[in-house]
Amino acid sequence: MKTAAHRLWPIDCVRGLAVVCMVFYHFMWDMTFFGLYPHDVTAGGWRVFARTVATTFVLLVGVSMALTAQRKPQAERDRQWLERGAKVLAWGLVISAVTRVVLGEAFILYGILHLVGTALLLGPLLWRVRRFALPLGVAFVAAGPYLDARAGQLDALVPWAIPLGVRPAGYAAVDYFPLVPWLGVILLGMAVGQWARPLWARLSAGRPAPRLLEPIAVLGRHSLLIYIIHQPLILGGFLLFGYTMW
Repeated sequence: MKTAAHRLWPIDCVRGLAVVCMVFYHFMWDMTFFGLYPHDVTAGGWRVFARTVATTFVLLVGVSMALTAQRKPQAERDRQWLERGAKVLAWGLVISAVTRVVLGEAFILYGILHLVGTALLLGPLLWRVRRFALPLGVAFVAAGPYLDARAGQLDALVPWAIPLGVRPAGYAAVDYFPLVPWLGVILLGMAVGQWARPLWARLSAGRPAPRLLEPIAVLGRHSLLIYIIHQPLILGGFLLFGYTMW
């Protein structure tokens, strides 16, 4: 079993800070949903904040994949990617089902868990093209605005191509992370992970996080669990205080 001492605590700390920011943003989103915060948290500075947090999470997926690939035998790393990818994607499907009931047409068809699960399942293939991770990542990211500008123009491909980034005009999903451009961010993370591994290793040297940073590192180590449970807990708090969703 991997202990905290065998992890790269700087990665956990960055991910932990992103977890804190994610929970804060979703709390503010819920405040708006219940009419308690009179501003649009999907536009302006709020949108920039949310995208920065999401990009950090997704980039770290690629970094972690590169670090795993460089530290483990091929068979072990491929098995880990496939098992974890199936688990994450299964949770994504659960969230799709729940949000379909709660949010209707705004449900999450292909959100961040779907993206991460797919990337992990593709991990063995992505690692084979790791030498081209940087240009491929740039190409995927650059293609994102191109598809955005054509929303609604390729309706013959919808809904099956929604995970690829082809969406109908006015697509209302509250969480949408298609492969184009977001797989590109993961590929960029893989490029960073390959380049920066010696730096991360020198910073951590197999040691646990400094005491002051350990709480943040713990959050980073349990980011998936926190992602899954934080919204039900926040929404449960609102319902407990008498606010209703319908």
